[in-house]
Amino acid sequence: MLKLITVKTLITILISFTFAVQTNAQLRIAIGGTFGGGYIKGNSPFIGSFSSSLFLETNTPLFSTVYPRLSFIVAKDFNSIIPNVSKPYYPYVRGITFKGVTTHYFDSRIFIEEGVGLLVLNDRTFSDTNLWDYGAALSINVGYDLRGYNLYGFKLGAGAEYGLTFLNTLPQYSSIHIFIQYTY
Repeated sequence: MLKLITVKTLITILISFTFAVQTNAQLRIAIGGTFGGGYIKGNSPFIGSFSSSLFLETNTPLFSTVYPRLSFIVAKDFNSIIPNVSKPYYPYVRGITFKGVTTHYFDSRIFIEEGVGLLVLNDRTFSDTNLWDYGAALSINVGYDLRGYNLYGFKLGAGAEYGLTFLNTLPQYSSIHIFIQYTY
């Protein structure tokens, strides 16, 4: 019994020192979303699309100034939101990204943020296509920080995102969007 407790304690201490990161006293979580337009593509020509995403971000750094962001993305044929257009099938892609995001401020309110990370994308550009592919996603946003010095509140802005996969049908998407983020 004593040997088991000692091994557990040793493992806990080893993990603590191995994965020690400099963090703030309180964990902050930000939730946000984007909405915009762009294109999608699989084994098809480029298709004009609307896109939306929902993301979650924390203030725990992966590296010194790079913060993790998990996003859920959907990009669908633009005709699906136009009234009086009925087609048998509207192509779309959906996926998940895990990006590292860094932010640079020009003054106390105006900022630019860049993100790069991994992408898992479901290709549904044809009704008989249902493939999951893996790749990379890049994003850039500029905006206005309404939070002030308390670091709780809203950030607004506009940006672009591009996702590209490397297997099967090579699905991809691009988006020019507006975004809102709330930190609590």
